[in-house]
Amino acid sequence: MIAEFHLRAVLRRAIRDFFDAGAYLEVETPCLVRTPGTEVYLNYFQTAWESLAGEHEDLYLRSSPELHMKQILASGARKIYQIGPCFRNRGEIGPWHHPEFSMLEWYRCGATYEDLMAETADLLRHCVSAMKRAGVAENAGPVIPATIPKFTLASAFSEFAGVELLDMDTGLAAQAKTAGVVSMRGDEDFDTAFFKILLEKIEPALAKFPVAILCDYPASQAALAVVSDGVAKRFEFFVHGIELSNAFLELPGRAANEARILQSFAKRAEAGLPAVPQDTDFLEAMSVDIPQCAGNAMGFDRLLALLCGDAAIDRVVPFRRASVWRSYRS
Repeated sequence: MIAEFHLRAVLRRAIRDFFDAGAYLEVETPCLVRTPGTEVYLNYFQTAWESLAGEHEDLYLRSSPELHMKQILASGARKIYQIGPCFRNRGEIGPWHHPEFSMLEWYRCGATYEDLMAETADLLRHCVSAMKRAGVAENAGPVIPATIPKFTLASAFSEFAGVELLDMDTGLAAQAKTAGVVSMRGDEDFDTAFFKILLEKIEPALAKFPVAILCDYPASQAALAVVSDGVAKRFEFFVHGIELSNAFLELPGRAANEARILQSFAKRAEAGLPAVPQDTDFLEAMSVDIPQCAGNAMGFDRLLALLCGDAAIDRVVPFRRASVWRSYRS
């Protein structure tokens, strides 16, 4: 177990050195929150605070620190980062998924979409070098090429799945079934078909690249990213086909964020998922005029495992012998 903590400490120090050199401020935000996130399909851990006098408030474990970190930006910070625990319930337990995991998340005002892509690549190079210098991963990888292959979602669907991606196309499932996407029945809605194609065709195709970028998502998949020229300014880094990070050109303004969140909550209701409350503090913070900002969320455990050449996060995540993981580990 000591080896696990040593590996984690080396990577954590490397990340801090990188962001400290870039004049970022390290921040901390609550794990116990009133609103766990704004995602459509995630499930959350719910709990409650109770006082000795019998007062009661429903609370959750956060799925990410996004909403609070953006409040810090609204208070005047311009470059911030955080490494901390996040929680997602009723999900997969597998080689790259655990209910509790560590997230690196950072935001940079004044940055473009492309700036953040370059910075993410620089961070990966820095971490590879740091692990090698520390002698904890002699063959630390991946090798980050000077030019990283980049695919828009439309080009990836065409090249790797043989289908034309049109946002909210009700015929996407039938088209994919005809093209040989095995998991497709042919009558799935757009979101279901979109994610099935990603998992079955796109991510495996990206495994042949040490590092690759997927970008320009359909507008319907924007979450809280800016939509420009009909696509969401969102990108993901993949390392040997494993999704490592998810980045946005961040959506500005209270009205736009509230409208997008309400759309997400409506989709949750349609999917039969439990409702979560609005984060009014976040919405109030979005009333402040924040400069153009780009943000990225990266799986710390995944990064460490990939740097060590592992095929799962188990070895680099301590205390995974509790009963909730026992059946998976056996």
